[in-house]
Amino acid sequence: MSQLKIERLIVLIADDDEQVREIIKEYLTIFGFKTFIEAKDGSEAYRYVLDTIQRIDLIISDWEMPRTDGLTLLRAVRTHPTRSQTPFIMITSQQSQEKMKITNAKKQAVDCYIIKPFRADVLKEKVIQALKLNVKDKAS
Repeated sequence: MSQLKIERLIVLIADDDEQVREIIKEYLTIFGFKTFIEAKDGSEAYRYVLDTIQRIDLIISDWEMPRTDGLTLLRAVRTHPTRSQTPFIMITSQQSQEKMKITNAKKQAVDCYIIKPFRADVLKEKVIQALKLNVKDKAS
């Protein structure tokens, strides 16, 4: 995946909080991403996952959402015949049971894990890690 054209990648953002989706899109736009698919819960996100015509290059999902949570979505992606290798970043709020959540997410082969609130640089680092990009930051 070296020399990926970030502006051509399609990111699926699943979060029940519209403000959080907007912040993630804002940060990703700053990094150079241009195309986003938004889902307000895991069920809606999974419909996009099932549509094999729709390209998805990265999934960023909240953990706690109504109907279908992020871990269920992650499991579904990891067992999907053509989506199983899709980079997946899990986001959750600072609450108890973080160690258990991280352990469960790792068992399901999550690529990266972010705890809210987070800054743009943390998201950028995790996106680079998840996409396995070989990016050398230019000195500002």
